[in-house]
Order: sequence, then C-alpha cells, then structure tokens
Amino acid sequence: MAGVGYTFKEVWRRGRKDIYSGAVAGKATGCQVGRPFFTMSIQQAPGGARPMDIGIRNTAKGPIAIFGAGILGTCTALELAERGHHVALFERNAEPFSEASLFNEGKLHMGFVYAADPTFRTAERMIRGGAHFLNFMRRWVPGAALHVLPARSFDYVVHRDTMVTIPQIEAHFTRVAKTLGEVFAQRSPLDPLDASRPFWRRLTGQELSSRYDPALVAAAYETSEIAVDVWELAKHLRAALRSHPRIELITNARVITARNRADGGHEVVYETQGRESVMSVAAVVNASWTNRPAIDGRYGLTSRNACLIRRKLGVNLQCGRQPADLPSLTIVLGPFGDVVAYHGGRVYLSWYPVCMVGTGNGAEETDWNAELAKVDKEAIRRQTIDALARICPAVGKLEATASPEVVVNGGSIFALGKTDIDDPASQLHERLDMGFGGRGNYLSVDTAKFSLGPAMALQTADRITALVGAPA
Repeated sequence: MAGVGYTFKEVWRRGRKDIYSGAVAGKATGCQVGRPFFTMSIQQAPGGARPMDIGIRNTAKGPIAIFGAGILGTCTALELAERGHHVALFERNAEPFSEASLFNEGKLHMGFVYAADPTFRTAERMIRGGAHFLNFMRRWVPGAALHVLPARSFDYVVHRDTMVTIPQIEAHFTRVAKTLGEVFAQRSPLDPLDASRPFWRRLTGQELSSRYDPALVAAAYETSEIAVDVWELAKHLRAALRSHPRIELITNARVITARNRADGGHEVVYETQGRESVMSVAAVVNASWTNRPAIDGRYGLTSRNACLIRRKLGVNLQCGRQPADLPSLTIVLGPFGDVVAYHGGRVYLSWYPVCMVGTGNGAEETDWNAELAKVDKEAIRRQTIDALARICPAVGKLEATASPEVVVNGGSIFALGKTDIDDPASQLHERLDMGFGGRGNYLSVDTAKFSLGPAMALQTADRITALVGAPA
C-alpha cells in the first residue's frame, strides 16, 4: 500500500486465522493468509489519501530496510531475502545478534511461567507462536548442530515467597498441558519440547530435597520446556546473513530516523563512524528492541501505552561439559531467577534482584555498552551464584569445574507496562498488547519474547510483501 497517512493496528485474536482487512475505496476487503496469530486492520488516518490496493500499486523502489539485527530483524531479513526481496539490515553493534538476543537464556517459552495471567491468553500465544521455532531454524542451521542446540529441560521451582499459590500454578500447568497436547498432537523431532518428559510432573518430597532446599522451595515440577544455546545459534545465523546475496548487512550503524517519500517509500537517515548517510528504501521494519520507541518517536509515531525498558544481565560459566547433577530451572513466581545447563557445557545464571541493573521508559536511546561499563561484574557474578546456590546446591559446585573466564553481559528488555515483576498487578506478567504498529510502509514490531522471533518474522514478511508486492 503506497498510502502515506495509514495506520496499522495489530491485535491478537485467540484461535483465529490471520485476516487482512482493508478499507479500499470505502469497501471492506479481506484475505486469509494462514498465519494463526494476528488480525490486522488497515485504517485511513485523518487527512490521508485514498488507499491503494495492497501489494500491486506501490511504486516505491529500493531495498527493504530493517532496523536491528536481533532475533526478529535477523529472521525477517532471511525470510524476505528468501522470498526474493533485497534487504538492508542496520545494526548498531559490530556483530549482528548481539545484546539481548545473544545474552538471554534462550528459553522457548511454552507458557508455564505465565501463571499470573488468568486469561491464559499469554500462555497460549507463547505455545502457538513458539511451536515452529526449531522448524524455522533448520533452514539456516545444519541438522547435526540443530539437534544439539536444546539445553537440559526446565524444572519449575516454586519459591516460598511466590506471588501465585501452588493450586493456582498447578491449575495453570494443567491448561498448558492440554494446549500442548492439542498443538503437538503429531509429534516431530523438531518440536520445541523434551520428548523424554511429560508436559509436567510434580516432584516427590524426596526428589525435591535431593535437588533444592526445602526451606526455600515449596514445590518443584519437571516440565518438557527447553531452551536453546543462543551462542551456537548466533554463529549460524550470522553466517547465513553474511552469505546471502540479497542481504546488505550494515553494522556499527545508528539509525537516526526515516523520512517519507512521495511514492510511499522512505529515506533512512543513519550514522556510521560519525558520518551521516541517507539510503532510499521501499519500506521500513523497525525491529530494534531497546531503542524502537525512540526511533519511532523521531519518525513521528507515538505510543499510547507506557513501556518499561529493563536492563538485565546474565552470568555465563563454561564448564567443559554439561554438569551431570545440575537441572535447568526457573524459580516462580516473582523476582527470582533462572539456571540453564547447555549441551556444550555452558551454564547461564541470572538472579533478578542482582542482575536487573536499571530501567528506562523508552523515550531516550540506551547505549548498552555504556550501561555495561558501569557494572561491577565480579560482584554480579558472586552474588548471583551465592543466591542461586542457596536454592539449588548444585550451583555452588560449578566454579570448581568452570574455566576462569566468566562472561557477565546482557541487554535491555522492552515490555509494555509501568511496574516491575515484583508487582503482582504488573502488565509484565502478560504479553497481550504486542504485535505491529506503524504508518504506510513503515512497520514497528514488538516481538514480546525471543521464542516468538521466527513466528513474528513470518508475519512481518507477509505484511511487507502485501505492502510492496512480491519481487518480479
């Protein structure tokens, strides 16, 4: 659609197929496209010109610009390039797949952690959105490498200070298991689940005390939920980006803004090494994470919803091989933490009260490297290990076998809401208002979670193709 002055409003509709609805010459039109997560309405903004037919009258020339080479930007660039589009991928770091996309636990969320959302809509979204994560990645990751990406499956550990009761958690897990059974009725080796485990099972008292401290842990559950080794995944996705003939990767580039062109395209204004440059593009996808609101704001888009930018760290130990007695675990429900034991021997640790090192409201840009320079990494390492070892004693044994090199790093996490997860009423306990915004050929995309990246990339590629048309 070439229409400058059109707004996109994206909302989730439970259990429905994706339907585009457009007000074209005052007449509603729609088409199903088989992406089972969103409904998009295309509405004429006040003073806007008459809409044009989607994907056939756009005259904008140039590549598709994507801001940010994290999980969403990377997957969207690869998907569009495979469809024949030329892509210019802008990344402010020296390497794609940096910051939050690289230094997170890599969990493929299957809804277990969202027990504080009584609607269950967040859990269902995570399950259906993350269902094809590994299937998407098999195009870019060799088979042998793909099958060793999964980490040890998660235990869910209920802290005695939990904000949600054990009966509520178990009722939520029962609903999760029912949905998982429906979505994964035909099991596949690329399902994002540990097939050797039931969807969930409560540990006996003896099992719990052999893994955790009963003085701090009220209950614990084995689940089939897994994480992937994001460091290994990043190697393959970076190689795919650099080798693709239709992707231009522009690193060390700070995007300043986009300017509308009369033909419906844009000019991207960006800065590299202190020098400002301009590129003409057919459409824009703002897939950045931390600085997406600031870039949108400079373009002229404002959000009616408050957002919270959380700056969060993780501690990474390299143990040579996967520790035999260390479970992957998530402590619920509140400001607690995670442990992930990866196949190759790396262990990820995060204790929220220590590793959450700052917040912002999205109005100003965040320089992650500047934020990281303020951190006492040794104190973060020590306090994180000590706190988690009190809950899971096996954590306290890690440093005896780990290499001296410890990586403390992370990134900023975008979410809608005003208060942090220590507030039972916080909007961060759900992911309901997310998806797509923008105007004309400019899309702004909120991924919500790492594990939704591939599903959101497919959605984004569908929308861009609808806007600019399929490549000739």
